[in-house]
Amino acid sequence: MLKRKLLTWGLLLALLCAFAGLAEESPALRGYDKENGYVYLTLGEYPQTAEGGVKPILWRVLTVDAEKAYLCSEYILFARPMHPSNKEYRDVLKGDFGQTELCQYLNTTFASQAFTEAQLDMLLPCENFGKVFLLDYEDAKNTEIGLGSTHKGATWTKKITEDPGLRAWGTEYAIQNNGVTKAKERLYVFQKKYGRCSPYWVRNQSTSDGRHARCTKDGGQLGHIEVARENEGVRPVLYLAQGSYVITGGEGTFEKPYEIAPATTEVAE
Repeated sequence: MLKRKLLTWGLLLALLCAFAGLAEESPALRGYDKENGYVYLTLGEYPQTAEGGVKPILWRVLTVDAEKAYLCSEYILFARPMHPSNKEYRDVLKGDFGQTELCQYLNTTFASQAFTEAQLDMLLPCENFGKVFLLDYEDAKNTEIGLGSTHKGATWTKKITEDPGLRAWGTEYAIQNNGVTKAKERLYVFQKKYGRCSPYWVRNQSTSDGRHARCTKDGGQLGHIEVARENEGVRPVLYLAQGSYVITGGEGTFEKPYEIAPATTEVAE
C-alpha cells in the first residue's frame, strides 16, 4: 500500500513539474524595461511600401497589467490633420480629441482597413476615444516606458538609433506618397542631422494656444502645432485585452516579433 501511494505521488509530482515547465516555456507579453527594452508583436496590416503594399503592423509593448497590454505602433503610418478647423477645435471641441476628425477616422476608416472584426474584438476602448487612439502627453514624456525627450537638441548620432526616445520614423508609404498627390499632405521629414525622423500627433491640446495640439519635434522633444496641419504624422496606440489573444509564433524581438491571433474558447459537449 505504501509503495502504491509513493508511486501515485511520484506520478503527480512528475505531472506538476511537466506543467510548470510548459508554463515557463510559454511566452508572455511584458512592458518596457531599461535592461531588455521592448517586446514587439504584429497585429493587423496596413499599406507601408512606397507602392502601397500591405504589410503587418509592428507594435511595441509599452506596459502590461492584469487587464491589458498597451501597444504603440513602431512606425508613423500616415499623415493627416487632427481636425480640419483650428477655430472649431478650440471653440467648439474645447480640445477634446474624442470629437476630432482624426479620432473618428482612426476608429472607422483606419480600423476597418487595418483590422478584422475578430482583431477589433481583442481591443479595449480608451475613455471616449474608441479602440484606436494616440499617445497621451504624460505617456509621451515617460522615460520609464522608453519614450520621453531623451535627446533634447541632439543631432544625428548612433545613440539616437539605439535609444530614440520619442523619435519615430514613417513608413515609405507615409513619406513618399501617403495615397495623395500633394507634397504638403505627405508626412514631413526632418533634416538629416535629426535622423530624418518625422513629427507626429499627441492627443492633448496645447496649453499655450488652444488652436494647437501637442506633437513631437525635430530633437525628439514635445511641442505643439495647429490641428489643421496636413503633413503631421499619425502613430496609433491600442489597448490589447488580456485573455483575448494567443501567441502563435515569433520571439518577441524587433526582428522576429510575436505573431498573435484571437483566443478561441472550446466548449465541452
